[in-house]
Amino acid sequence: MTWRISLASAIGLVACLAGCSDGTSSDPQTTMAPPLARVTTVNGTYNGLMQLVSGSPISCGTSDEFTLQVQNKAFRYVLNQPQVAWQPQRVFAATIAPDGSFRAGSDVAYISGTVSQGHMQGQIVGDACQFQFEADSDGSF
Repeated sequence: MTWRISLASAIGLVACLAGCSDGTSSDPQTTMAPPLARVTTVNGTYNGLMQLVSGSPISCGTSDEFTLQVQNKAFRYVLNQPQVAWQPQRVFAATIAPDGSFRAGSDVAYISGTVSQGHMQGQIVGDACQFQFEADSDGSF
């Protein structure tokens, strides 16, 4: 027995088989492109609150408002610690890495944390007091 298939039948068969595929399409007009990444910068003014984690509340205080000015992915923060006679101030100069992390200082005293989407969080460890902080950008990107 010989089967004869017309051109119209062959096209219909191919169309039917294509309709039974796994749902993926090679048609560039129906394939959705991934969303474009939003380019933002970490530069700006960050206002926040630091809260005492370790140390004497009488000497260190319990919380304090603070501001960080980030320019060129870097900032400088001065921790005043008048209760520490040998080191009344600690100056931290931090550079923000491409992944949003930062750390500056030594093993004894440091500031470290992360920045992402206008929000900064981390810790400040001084010679007598340790704080955690959170701050948000004022929106000046």
